Amino acid sequence: MDNIILSGMLREFVIKNNLENDNQDLQFEKFVNYCLLKSDHYDSFEFDKVSTGECIGVDGVAISIGGVIIDEMTDLENFTRAQFEVNFIFSQSKTSTKFDFGDFLKFTSTVKTFFGKDKQAVPTQLHKAFDLKTYIYNKSAKLKHLPSIELDFVYTGHFDNSNNDIISQKDTFLQDMRSMPYLSSSVTCNIYDGDAIAKLYRETQNDIFVEIPFERHVSLPKIKGAKSAYLGVVKCSDYVKIIQKSNGDINKGLFFENVRDFLGNQNLVNDDIAQTIKKTEERDRFAILNNGLTIVAKGIIPSGDNFQLSQFQVVNGCQTSHVLYHNRTLLTDDMYVTIKLVETTDIDLSGQVISTTNSQSQVTKEAFATIRPYHRLVEDFFNAMRNNVGYEYYYERRPHQYDHEQDIKQQFITSAPTLIKSFVSTVLEEPHKVHYYYGTLLSEYNQNKSSELFSEDDYPGLYFAAHHITFRTKGYAYKDRQLREWSFHLALLIKRAIAPELCRGMAIIDKRFLQLMIRIDENIESAFNVAANFLKSKNINAKENRNPEVTKKLIADFMRYLSTNPIDKKIKGKSQSSDNNFTLKNGEYIGIIDNIIHNKRKIRIQHGPFKIEGEAVNDEVLQLMAGDKVLFKIRQDKITVEPYIHTI
Repeated sequence: MDNIILSGMLREFVIKNNLENDNQDLQFEKFVNYCLLKSDHYDSFEFDKVSTGECIGVDGVAISIGGVIIDEMTDLENFTRAQFEVNFIFSQSKTSTKFDFGDFLKFTSTVKTFFGKDKQAVPTQLHKAFDLKTYIYNKSAKLKHLPSIELDFVYTGHFDNSNNDIISQKDTFLQDMRSMPYLSSSVTCNIYDGDAIAKLYRETQNDIFVEIPFERHVSLPKIKGAKSAYLGVVKCSDYVKIIQKSNGDINKGLFFENVRDFLGNQNLVNDDIAQTIKKTEERDRFAILNNGLTIVAKGIIPSGDNFQLSQFQVVNGCQTSHVLYHNRTLLTDDMYVTIKLVETTDIDLSGQVISTTNSQSQVTKEAFATIRPYHRLVEDFFNAMRNNVGYEYYYERRPHQYDHEQDIKQQFITSAPTLIKSFVSTVLEEPHKVHYYYGTLLSEYNQNKSSELFSEDDYPGLYFAAHHITFRTKGYAYKDRQLREWSFHLALLIKRAIAPELCRGMAIIDKRFLQLMIRIDENIESAFNVAANFLKSKNINAKENRNPEVTKKLIADFMRYLSTNPIDKKIKGKSQSSDNNFTLKNGEYIGIIDNIIHNKRKIRIQHGPFKIEGEAVNDEVLQLMAGDKVLFKIRQDKITVEPYIHTI
């Protein structure tokens, strides 16, 4: 690859995502699919969901419904019960610097065949997507409008827009596709060269710096946790510019922290917004007729009447933003929109802003699930296990939380969707469900308090241990193609073999949890080998990993198998990380107040599974309450405690 900048980005991407063992063509395919899809599908994109393996002609296919990539029929059935809209996205990537006509024609021809009726004419790697497509068109009565189809051909050279042969071939394909009756509402075919795909990669990293005129604004009073905050109005046309990608599409990644996706132009409220834009006599009233927007940015630099924003999210105003974008040709200079602008890196404050600014709207319970306070406890638990015991995991409470931490590999960052799958498969013992979209799982389990995910009654260590077992298991299973599709089942079997008490309802105290983690670490490899040999002996078709009856039988058979093929468990003495021997290096840490002994000016702190006692530095600390966050410092075995103040 001759493009130096793109080569550097690819190298960074490969290291962060632990793809060193893949060949360069496969690395580039994953890189391209990530660049094309991650921003718009932050919580549903996975390499395996969109990869087409050894397919000739197409390297990636994504079926997106309401901004969620769907690759399972069960999820598709759930997402198509009400009215829906769908996008088909296909990709083909080449590391060559020269545009290859043959590859391009093969790409367009394969896609055209995909939308035919003959499944056998389609490459076998696309059969699953073909079945999903067929189901979608059979549900055409529920479609808000015909599907949109997008083709993205990527190569590393420099595209010449004046090349008439390429343009002519592309136009011919588009004309053929658009002439097919009842197929689509739109068909686009994009050709991305090295520079264009590099720009998309920057956007996926939320590495976006924009400048917007903000002439009419006021500074809000000092707010705890925020470096600055402003309220004012911005020209609608100027606002639309900052929410567009370099290719002109709306940047859906900017709205991920909004609890609802765009509800469509036919929605009554959105139609009212559009009508205001279309009526000439009402355009100058837009700022007072519309509720406005809320933007949270990690960096804001005022420069006269212009504001520079970096790493920002539109946390309230998704509907208004999309309607403005879709009607951008009608926007005039007398149209303004009200904007509340908050500069903060405090994800607790950010979550509170998201919750309160959206509470007036009717949103689903699961939409708010990942901004609940419990997730802070989980993050603190992960931090404590990393700081003291040496695990490398980070829990990402909010999107892009660790994007600019160059030393952290992506493989060690886990988010709520990933953690849900680990928890459901190992603790709840239902690995056959992990192929569903995480929102489907949240909706199912959160119907009842007793089955609620991320319940306040859950010991946070359950989520940590579930993730650790699943992470290690997937690492072992990845080396064996026969086992990859069964990694979540294997994680469950391993738990049953060496950590059976890892389930809801079991009394797990901190000291017992630490001892449990020692047992897991010492025996997980031998447990995997036994579980893998057992699973291979069953010769089960990979498609059966979605069957709950198969899961039940595997558990029962495995427990009998263990009686004749026991794991050679290692038993060692107490770890140095046990509750009684807990030591941290000199430094600063964050914990939660467990108890305050006022007469001795002592603060007892919970730091993950560890308890620490420190000395209050001032009376302000003594005024805090159990559950409050504090900063504790260790200097030569002396521990001092002070109020936690989020630093920008």
